[in-house]
Amino acid sequence: IQLVNDILQLSSLDNASETSSMPEMEVVDLLDVVKECVERQKLNARHAYITLTYLGESAPVLGSRALLDELCQNLCDNAIRYNRPGGHVELRCGVGGDGCPYFEVEDNGIGIPQDSQTRVFERFYRVDKSRSKATGGTGLGLAIVKHIALLHDAKIDLQSQVGTGTTIRVTFPKG
Repeated sequence: IQLVNDILQLSSLDNASETSSMPEMEVVDLLDVVKECVERQKLNARHAYITLTYLGESAPVLGSRALLDELCQNLCDNAIRYNRPGGHVELRCGVGGDGCPYFEVEDNGIGIPQDSQTRVFERFYRVDKSRSKATGGTGLGLAIVKHIALLHDAKIDLQSQVGTGTTIRVTFPKG
């Protein structure tokens, strides 16, 4: 069911980009998105023995609340899923020195090898197939994140080191 839902979500995002039929946009505070995401993912993190926290300040963006929630949930879920018991995940948001709002997820999980970092946003790409099967997931979460970021004219920056963890930052345009 999750695979079908993710495929439908990607198809909808593809159609929105191709036909310029953007979802309804409103002013959304990323801090509200982050707080709700942490609240929803608390149990998931606890079951994985992961500490989940957030830090931030008000960061308003023009966007689709539903899609921004999806982006946050997918990134948070991955950070928990590809971590180790005893690990931590921190969600952050704010406005950078350049005036651009941002959302960021940092974990101290297994990390992503350098040669896979450019491919993790591809549909169905999995860095570690055996771990993915054990932890679930459809292989579409980061592809969905990429498409949601594109619809919001946002840039994604991924920093990762194997054995140390991963930080993914989504930076939105000013104003």
